Amino acid sequence: MFVIGVLLTMTDIFLRSVSTLTVPGMVDLMQLCVLTGAMLAVPHAFLSDQHVAIDLFVERMPAKVQLTLRITAALLAIAFLSGVLWFSYLQALNEAHDRSQTIGIPMGWYWTPFLIGIALSVFANVVLMIQLWRHGLPAKAVE
Repeated sequence: MFVIGVLLTMTDIFLRSVSTLTVPGMVDLMQLCVLTGAMLAVPHAFLSDQHVAIDLFVERMPAKVQLTLRITAALLAIAFLSGVLWFSYLQALNEAHDRSQTIGIPMGWYWTPFLIGIALSVFANVVLMIQLWRHGLPAKAVE
C-alpha cells in the first residue's frame, strides 16, 4: 500500500508539472494507502519483536523475569487491543454511511483495514504469548 501511495504521488507530481491535470482525490487516496499499510504492519511488528522497547534494564534481568515481563506485556497488549477493537468496531458502525470529503470513498474502506490490523494484532499477541509460554525467550533475548 505504501508503494501504491508513492506511485500515486509521483503520478500526481508528474501530471502537475506537465499539465493542469491532477490525480483526483489524492488526499483521500493517500490517507487510505497509509492507513492500510500502517495497520497491516502492526501485527508484523509484534511477531518480529520490532516494537520500541527499553532494553537497558530488561536485558540485565534474569531470563525468568524477562520471560514473565514479555508474557505480561503480551497479555496487556491483548487486553488493550481487544478494547480498541471493540470500541473501534462500534464507531465504525456509527460511520457506516459516511464518505470521505474529496471523492466520496465509503468510510468502511478506511475502517476495514484498521479493524483487520487491530484484530491481527490481538491474534499476533496471542501467538506470541503461547510461543513464549511453550518455548521461553527467543535466542537473541537470552544472549
